[in-house]
Amino acid sequence: MVRKWFQVKGEDWSDFTSADAVSVDIEDVAAFRRQCLHKSLVLSLQMSSHRTFANGAAYDAKQEPLKASASLVDLGKDEANALIVVVTQRAETTPAYFISATLAVTGDHNLTEQDTVGSSVTLALKEEMANVEVVARNAELDFAILKSSEPRSFIAPWNGSADDLESRCDPVLASFRLGIGEFQASYKGKLGFAPAACIAISSLRRHIIFSCPTYAVDSGAALLVKDGCLVGIHLETINALREEMDRKKVIKDRLNDVEESLDNLVRSGLAQGCSGLLVHEFKNAVSE
Repeated sequence: MVRKWFQVKGEDWSDFTSADAVSVDIEDVAAFRRQCLHKSLVLSLQMSSHRTFANGAAYDAKQEPLKASASLVDLGKDEANALIVVVTQRAETTPAYFISATLAVTGDHNLTEQDTVGSSVTLALKEEMANVEVVARNAELDFAILKSSEPRSFIAPWNGSADDLESRCDPVLASFRLGIGEFQASYKGKLGFAPAACIAISSLRRHIIFSCPTYAVDSGAALLVKDGCLVGIHLETINALREEMDRKKVIKDRLNDVEESLDNLVRSGLAQGCSGLLVHEFKNAVSE
């Protein structure tokens, strides 16, 4: 694996990110773009249309962007000579799911420090962009509640007991399918469903661990549904990294495990499971 430095900029040369690095096992632009796309998803940048330049000087000189097959052997070796990735659009929307006619839930990590309670954020709905108000944030449990001024269609919260979920196989995973690059148009706005199995409920009855095979760059299904009602929202993907690290005593080996595990997840690994926040933790956080 070779680390390549890059920086994401807008068409107006504004900085979207500071210089960062990704690891690639094939030193060409196509491999770099795949790794860069993973980084961009984490940073909430829309990179379905972007161009890669050898460095800042190449962009300033209005040189042609690098082709997908171009070699990166001599490029992106350090921060001072970082590859430049120019994006044409930044995603300013927050993924959220309505749990009542006017209230929606999202992960607190999807909001910035500036998105304080009382401020406005933008949601991409089926046929429109809508401004909603941030009415509650909970960093500890990683959820935020947003309020719309107009009624919207919604998935009603499940009112059953968390104990009824343990060791059951009837929940369903529901996720807006992630379209990457040229596949975005064909997947836009479509819901994907798959059977799920609850592995465990946390001791505090706040979280659910469930099976969720997923694919490279995707973080897992967004929603967990049972009997047509919302059981919980996805928080994070879980893999065997902790198990592997516990077996290693040398710090170098532990760090190698971290990098290899992340690389495997990004390239093609299947997640062992996912953690979700149960709906009863946020459905009554605010009143309509």
